[in-house]
Amino acid sequence: MLIVDNPVSFRGPYPVARIQPILERAGWKVDVLHRTPGVRTRAQVAEALERGYDLVVGAGGDGTLRDLAGALAGRDVALGVLPGGTANIWAHELGIPREPEQAARMLLDGVSRPMDLGRLVLPDRRFARFMLMAGIGIDALMLALTDPRLKRTLGAGGIALGAIHALPVFRPFTARITVDGEPAWEGRALQVIIGNTRRYAKVVEVTPEAHADDGLLDATIVPAGDPGAAMRLAWSFAAHRRPRPGDAPYLRGRAFVLETDAVPPMELDGGHLDSASIRRAGPGPYRISADPGALMAWVPRSYRGELFSRD
Repeated sequence: MLIVDNPVSFRGPYPVARIQPILERAGWKVDVLHRTPGVRTRAQVAEALERGYDLVVGAGGDGTLRDLAGALAGRDVALGVLPGGTANIWAHELGIPREPEQAARMLLDGVSRPMDLGRLVLPDRRFARFMLMAGIGIDALMLALTDPRLKRTLGAGGIALGAIHALPVFRPFTARITVDGEPAWEGRALQVIIGNTRRYAKVVEVTPEAHADDGLLDATIVPAGDPGAAMRLAWSFAAHRRPRPGDAPYLRGRAFVLETDAVPPMELDGGHLDSASIRRAGPGPYRISADPGALMAWVPRSYRGELFSRD
């Protein structure tokens, strides 16, 4: 197996030395690759995969996993996780603890399961993949305004400071959304969240009906201009950790097309896309679709959640 470590994640380099003996006593051969800032993960991993690994483990946060998922898409190589980032949403989805030794033991009792990836295609045909969520709106601006140094030192506290900067300057945008070729929603929006999985910001299930292996994406829209609806949605998140039916527009389909009256901020799996690059790509449409079975995920055998629709 290959462990890919992000040495500049919130918690710093992953303590591989603590878990390597656990894995090696089980007969696993362990190699470690440190991500190099400024070097594309795909290039680093592609060279390493020539050695024949069948399991790659991201030791870091959801951004590290997103990059690795893109590099492993379409390959018969499973992707596992040792949570070492800020939010570690995928690890929370699977019930993998933060404590390194416990996480390593869960790796030993894992199984490979196919899952979908999301794909965002910009107007200039550039594309990026995501494992978990694509966010269009205020959350992406919040992440863009988060100081990377504060995120590394304060974690979620640094992101909260980004939210304080984003709230006064964000402007809602008009969105027209088509799902599988049919008009699905139009209006002013604060946020559009398109999920391949369920959890968002670790504590809420913003797309609570999503399955990671059904070939579909789910979307929750936070409309602008209706304070009552916003309050109901906020109450649902606070009280139930998920939107209740009717609290917000909820869509599902294989392919989404998003047209907007402005170039909105965007994020994928908690990492914002460069705003200048998005503007250069031009205004929409933005195409977001599911790539069915594009990734093999390494999932604990003990997982009993509802994220996977197939046994």
